[in-house]
Amino acid sequence: MKINQVREMSPEDLKISLKDNYEALQNFRFQLATGQLENYKSLSATKRTIARIKTILKEKELKEKASK
Repeated sequence: MKINQVREMSPEDLKISLKDNYEALQNFRFQLATGQLENYKSLSATKRTIARIKTILKEKELKEKASK
């Protein structure tokens, strides 16, 4: 997921996407442990997406606090 796509999402959508990415990460880790993971890059890409989402959520939270 690109950073521009993440910035355009609402906080509620970001939280849903964050939950989905955590579930995907858990599935990738399980597949890795059982030797079924074929695309190892998906593991790091999912971690990177989670970090992006968390960063944007924090930015939006800080911007909201500053505007009050």
